[in-house]
Amino acid sequence: MGKYKEEHGKTRVGNFLKNTAPHILDIIGDVLPDSGALGIVKNLIDKDDTLSPQQKAEAINLLKIDLENTKDARDLQKVALQQNDLFSKRFVYYLATFWSVIGATYLFMATFTTVVNPKMADTVLGFLLGTIVATIINFFFGSSQGSKDKANELLKR
Repeated sequence: MGKYKEEHGKTRVGNFLKNTAPHILDIIGDVLPDSGALGIVKNLIDKDDTLSPQQKAEAINLLKIDLENTKDARDLQKVALQQNDLFSKRFVYYLATFWSVIGATYLFMATFTTVVNPKMADTVLGFLLGTIVATIINFFFGSSQGSKDKANELLKR
């Protein structure tokens, strides 16, 4: 997690959009399929007529910062793999395994047992599948090629 997000509880992009173009945030929740969809956010920013060119440039710059933050996390893992300490070297795999087991267990329990609060079960299941599982898959296998192309294009600007 980035230093800005740790200090403020939100990303620079989210904070900027909340204050400058809140209507985009309403659209984003319906449009974004996963965490690798920064290209979609960039397209929404580009097409928004209510933002000035300076505001658009600032938002795109903040997206670049977030992309760099993700790149830094993967670089950190490359360094961890070069260590002699087995726990540090394998921590990401332990963490991914833990959450995969938790997610699969919860999915099984929510599907095949009687659930006391179905709305809560649906919410937790959606969170597990939509964020945790998607993030694990994205970390190990990357996002779609289109998303990578858009991210590379964004970094070139």
